[in-house]
Amino acid sequence: MATVKPMTSKKQADFLVVDLQNSDMKFSMAGQMAKVIVEVRQKNGGCMPQDLNAVGFTPQEVVDHWDAAHFLIAINNLSTWRNENDEK
Repeated sequence: MATVKPMTSKKQADFLVVDLQNSDMKFSMAGQMAKVIVEVRQKNGGCMPQDLNAVGFTPQEVVDHWDAAHFLIAINNLSTWRNENDEK
């Protein structure tokens, strides 16, 4: 597993993509990757696999977890959108 250093940016991700404290670690690598993808997107406007390599993910980890990480981000975005629209 990669050692991922948190990126420092003016605007940090303000949501938890997956609970990494949970004993069920099935999506832990994808969750870590999703968090970094969101941070890189906030900083750079986009995120490419090379960006993940630069922060410590191996090329194989990116191949293995890229889709799951994006799925977790999409689920979080849908949940956030629903919550915001339920309040209206």
